[in-house]
Amino acid sequence: MLSWDEGFSQRYGKVSATNVRSQKVESGLGKKLLFVDDERAFQGFLTRNLRVAGFDVTCVNHWAEARQAMTQSGSVPDLILVEPLAVQADLREILAEAGPIPVVVLSAARDPQTIVGAVRKGARDYLCKPVDLRRLERAISEVLKPEILDDPVEAVRSAPRSKNQPELIFCSTKMKQIQQVALQIANARVPVLIEGESGVGKDIIARIIHSNSRVANKPFVKVNCAALPAELTESELFGYQRGAFTGATSDRPGKFEFANGGTIFLDEIGEFSPSVQAKLLQVLQDGRFTRLGSNTEIRVNVRIIAATNRKLDEAITRGNFREDLYYRLNVVSIDVPPLRERREEIPVLAQYFLNKYTAEYRTSAQPIPPDLMEIFMAFRWPGNVRELENVIRRYVVLQDADGIRAELENRLSKQMGGQIEALAESYIHDNPESVDLKEVSRRAAFMVERNMIIKTLRKTSWNKWRAAKELRVSYKTLLTKIEQYEIKPSPY
Repeated sequence: MLSWDEGFSQRYGKVSATNVRSQKVESGLGKKLLFVDDERAFQGFLTRNLRVAGFDVTCVNHWAEARQAMTQSGSVPDLILVEPLAVQADLREILAEAGPIPVVVLSAARDPQTIVGAVRKGARDYLCKPVDLRRLERAISEVLKPEILDDPVEAVRSAPRSKNQPELIFCSTKMKQIQQVALQIANARVPVLIEGESGVGKDIIARIIHSNSRVANKPFVKVNCAALPAELTESELFGYQRGAFTGATSDRPGKFEFANGGTIFLDEIGEFSPSVQAKLLQVLQDGRFTRLGSNTEIRVNVRIIAATNRKLDEAITRGNFREDLYYRLNVVSIDVPPLRERREEIPVLAQYFLNKYTAEYRTSAQPIPPDLMEIFMAFRWPGNVRELENVIRRYVVLQDADGIRAELENRLSKQMGGQIEALAESYIHDNPESVDLKEVSRRAAFMVERNMIIKTLRKTSWNKWRAAKELRVSYKTLLTKIEQYEIKPSPY
């Protein structure tokens, strides 16, 4: 029979006060936590352990009391811990009233939609009850730790990395949110659909989900669906029986059997044929399939993570992708933005890859010149992170800054031409009844002029006198246009 303490710890947490004391979080000392939950026993348990760890904890039973506590002078918390189900308040309301104060949710609700929804609404973390106090302390420490991104390149340069952990290098709010979602759903054995352009890092996110799950020590099997010939896809995924086709001289298990107990990552799932989609749907529904040429059902316990660079809803409309399969896969969806929509990460990633490949090739490389970094920041990176990585690898191997600069500038000019064409198409779309050629020309001229000014300023290292001379305009005119076009030098 369990003692009261043992039973209580089983229900509410897994770490004793002694253990917490030995793992005291330096950044937590003196920090004010507001804990909002109506379960008194849980309040007492958590408060006792957090105070031992050095936190100043205030407990209230309802959100109305929390609202009052936050308005009292000198009692504004550094962090709010809340159970929305228990305190008679909607999470959106809580987050709106908390304002800049970070909120961590502690809840009995364990379904993936609730977890993902909370993080997307703005919760900094979400922990399911019973709470693991080690996990809670890590979450609090992560939220309260001093911001290190004032110099994001230096953060990457000095951050220790585990060789066994997949690395998601980022500094944008959107990617931080994606990482939080990935960590929150790691132990929820539900299908995940990761969408995004080629090269954005979908495979890394899949590996993060697997490596932080309870089956991290089980197989992670990646399948590049686009690289599989259509006629071999079914046998590769589900295996085949001896004699199933010419050349099948022995039984062979498929990828799903190799992944049994772990995770299978289906990259570019939009490439599957209708017959393979039907068989995959069966696996999602009941975890069973048959090898090619066999009538014997095989049962597997596999988590499916799928990725695509296609718009699957459009593929459904065209009849190229099964709608029922889409909804089976899309229990949790993660949309990874292209690099051009998170440009603040370009210097961070560039420095990371510079460090990586100088170490890998046991060589040295000059820091990336500021003018080349300016071009990196302006370039659209159609190949996303993968393309940037390859450019930095070339920079390390060949030390060819001039060649890279010339190539990217040439491609930038072509991209600008494409932008003008897109501008014209956008104008026609917005004004279908009458096209004002003068207005289209004016907008195109502004775009070209702005890009030419930026290019010249980069060339002259932002010496405005020299730039004005090269552009054959007065210094005053150049200053006016810089202000008009809101041109600012990149901080990198």
